[in-house]
Amino acid sequence: MPSALALCVYRGTVLRMAAAAPVPHNLTGLTFFIDTHIIDAMDEATLCLKHLGDEGWIDLQRTDAMDTELADAPEEKWERLTEASAGYPEALGPMVWGQSRWDSSVFGSEEDRIRLDDAFAILFPNADRATARDNHIRDAMHVSTAIRYGGYGFITRERRLLNKAPAIAARFPGFRMWSPEAALAEAAARIRGLRELHRREPNRGDLPAWPAETDLPRIPE
Repeated sequence: MPSALALCVYRGTVLRMAAAAPVPHNLTGLTFFIDTHIIDAMDEATLCLKHLGDEGWIDLQRTDAMDTELADAPEEKWERLTEASAGYPEALGPMVWGQSRWDSSVFGSEEDRIRLDDAFAILFPNADRATARDNHIRDAMHVSTAIRYGGYGFITRERRLLNKAPAIAARFPGFRMWSPEAALAEAAARIRGLRELHRREPNRGDLPAWPAETDLPRIPE
């Protein structure tokens, strides 16, 4: 694909410059929302997912509940973690009294209330939201906001959330709870499919060089 050209004026002279090719966006159509502990995780699967996001294969986002949780982090960690979270687009969820930040939330509808109530009831069936722990409410906020914005799923390592994956999927079709390894396997399968499609129809254009087909078997499944 030929490079785009840009014009730049330098000391009165018009210069013709080659512009950098734009990074593709979400080639696989996978939008994952990530749990707060994922932003600084250094395991192989998570690092690979972040690289796939940087290369434009997938889309990784956060909900407003992430920075609400980070506000409770120790001061020596807060700056590093909030800087890391700023690298992901933030989806503003419906305001939850006592939890949401006023400048990072939206007024919710009845549909939003029902979605949050149902997500909380599935994730914590024996808890009362009125007296529940903050982190439980925020987990439900993460999930319900991800669903609100059409996310494909929520990536977490919290076993109590992953154990509820079947019930969440039954209540909210098309949405799943994923471990980093499972999300990576799903992304790898879609990348293989795209590689094959572009091999058969080369007129579709170029794909990012990484990961090549030979790299994909090394991605954990």
